[in-house]
Amino acid sequence: MLIVQSRRQSIFNRIYVMFAQFYWYIAIGLLLTIFTDVFPGNMLSNFYTIVVVSIIILIWLMVFNSGQSKIIENGIELTEEGVTYISYGAKLTIKWSSFSGCSIKNHFPRIILLKSFDGKNIEFSYYMFSSDQRSELFDYLAVK
Repeated sequence: MLIVQSRRQSIFNRIYVMFAQFYWYIAIGLLLTIFTDVFPGNMLSNFYTIVVVSIIILIWLMVFNSGQSKIIENGIELTEEGVTYISYGAKLTIKWSSFSGCSIKNHFPRIILLKSFDGKNIEFSYYMFSSDQRSELFDYLAVK
């Protein structure tokens, strides 16, 4: 079984992860702007640069990552051998003999953790996949 991230889910997940990574950066910048005369221009320009670069990468993927040469941006492959996380063509695999379970880290950002006995865990964003895809993944993993 192969679960692949949709384009819409990719956009939502990128925004969510970007916001989570820069939450404190943004919050402190806004507080400085509101409560002082100091305008964190350098901080704001860095944030704009990050947003613009993210948008350029997203547009590039939408335009050029199509057709027969399309790579899987993010996906989970469940086979008889194990579970494989695919990120832009790179694969990380946990064999079923090493698989020790799945958990959700409920902090900001939410993370799904596929655990391995050998310590080579796989982590990815909770919102990487749609709720239906997550349910399908969790149902399959519950059986294993």
